[in-house]
Amino acid sequence: MSAILSEGKTKIIRRGERPGEVVLETKDELTGGDAAKRETISGIAVWKTTQARNVFRLLQSAGIDTAYLRPGGDRAMVCSECSMLPLELVTRRYAWGSILNREPWIESTREKPHRFAELRREIFHKNAVVMPPLQPQPVQMDEGKARELYLRSGKWADGVYTDPLMRIGDDGRWMLYPAKGRLDQTPPLTDTPALLDAEELRYLEDRLMAPTFAALERAWGRIETANGPVALVDLKMEVGRRASDGKLVVADVIDNDSWRIWPGADPSKQLDKQVFREGHPLAEVAENYELVAALTERFLA
Repeated sequence: MSAILSEGKTKIIRRGERPGEVVLETKDELTGGDAAKRETISGIAVWKTTQARNVFRLLQSAGIDTAYLRPGGDRAMVCSECSMLPLELVTRRYAWGSILNREPWIESTREKPHRFAELRREIFHKNAVVMPPLQPQPVQMDEGKARELYLRSGKWADGVYTDPLMRIGDDGRWMLYPAKGRLDQTPPLTDTPALLDAEELRYLEDRLMAPTFAALERAWGRIETANGPVALVDLKMEVGRRASDGKLVVADVIDNDSWRIWPGADPSKQLDKQVFREGHPLAEVAENYELVAALTERFLA
């Protein structure tokens, strides 16, 4: 078995057999609440890998650059080696989740979720911000290290902000804000080094984020269920610089942990990871992941 390059909460990255390649191996694990909640679910690695493989095949058929190369077994994918950017890129069709904390003036309810006419795009930093008095001054910290220092019994210490929202200030600086703070009332936590220039940011938003969401929105919209076509509510993805040419590509995985999907645009019919976060029975969670894996097989049918 090839050497492990890194190991995260839900996957292992191994050195590939060929230069410039890696193997992403999925674990039978689900986590929630920044890994405060963790469960082992037999079979979920295969279902998540099936979902990711089908998503990347769809994106490639739409002309979107990805790191995916080929299957690596029923729970692994072979991908181009990438230098990953510590960013989570979120695209939204509906106002749901944390955006309602940041923008509480948006009226979005279970009975009538607000649908954006134009896609909303947001960028979050994967490194946590730790504030005084936990640190002498605001400091960014790898979430794994922050978890070791400041997560106890499933609760973060006051002053730790995970996945902060990134916004560009008038002076061009990248500023970080609490992911759950009101944008009109919350000052920035700190600034952070810019990881992309203006042209790369436009490429990221216009050539990767928007087309990826559009391709998946169309694919899900073609899938009919007893409750109607599946609505893609929002999507979280990551990108990296491909080692072979330095190009920004969609990387890591996109699976049932990455989106909200609602048959018939009904939040009560959710099929995604939110059922796990909300504490539904693990048998129901497993059933949803298996179903979504089967549905994604129809993306290119």
